[in-house]
Amino acid sequence: MTAGEGAEDGARTRALVLVTGATSYLGRFLVRRLVQASYRVRCLALPDDALEPLAALPVEIVRGDVTRLDTLLEHGNGVAAIVHTAAAILPNPATLVQRVNVEGTRNVLACAKRWGVPRIVYLSAVSAVYARLNSYGRSKVEAERLVRESGLRYTILRPTMVYGSGGGLHFAKLVAFAERIPLIFPVLGPGTARLQPVWVDDVIDAIVRVLDDPRAYDLTYNVSGATVLEFRALVDAILQAQGRRRLRIHAPLWACQLAARVLGPVLGPRSFLSSEALLGLNEDATLDHAELARDFGFRPRTMESGLAELFGRRPRRIEGGDNGPGA
Repeated sequence: MTAGEGAEDGARTRALVLVTGATSYLGRFLVRRLVQASYRVRCLALPDDALEPLAALPVEIVRGDVTRLDTLLEHGNGVAAIVHTAAAILPNPATLVQRVNVEGTRNVLACAKRWGVPRIVYLSAVSAVYARLNSYGRSKVEAERLVRESGLRYTILRPTMVYGSGGGLHFAKLVAFAERIPLIFPVLGPGTARLQPVWVDDVIDAIVRVLDDPRAYDLTYNVSGATVLEFRALVDAILQAQGRRRLRIHAPLWACQLAARVLGPVLGPRSFLSSEALLGLNEDATLDHAELARDFGFRPRTMESGLAELFGRRPRRIEGGDNGPGA
């Protein structure tokens, strides 16, 4: 049975979907949308995760850790499909990134086979196709390989920078800098990396569209926004949409890298001032979503529209504009 098969009292019902990373920013949006689409949902939460975002929903919540196979084994009863979103992103330590993203994915796939679950949707990232891979990108490359070679009916989705109300992490950091730092906005590097931020609801829409559709089996799709712009233009657009004035100050990349080497041991591995994080901040992160648009009618919103919804006003003009790859 696939995630959309089955009937009860003559009405179409949808089967049980296990969501890993259910308490994460993306996971919370996904769980709500799956419930709205009449899926039954089992949410995998870490042992110490707060459950408030999910507690009011008609879902089943179980505790487990993808890095510990023994904590997962009892949660497979009745599962028809898995959406694997659990991940560790930078600036977490590289060892944790590897353990969660690679070994965790290996464990989820092993459970799927043991439980007899034929279908998995895996949330990868644009970092997997960076010209220069950091530890996060390498972990996603390896996890994608594991999924492709698993023998399951898979779909891999590669989102670009996810943003929306309350997040995601990297977008929220930019918003926080604008709110907390007076007069200036620091940019680590030249700010010329090209980005294609994608609205969180558009990512969720892509997941739900491919989950139950055989056309998506054994394929990889890019999930990106409608607007391509440079990092520095994104900063300006956020400031304009907030109605704030800041002087954008650029720190030379070589100086940032030197500071990362000197201050890294003091700031700790979760600082954005690290060689790994700096590499990610200065890589182009655009993807062509034309195949997703062709197969599933994917039409992401523009950056101007997203910022207007978040802050109640549109930026005057976003340099770089819309109609990026696949738009």
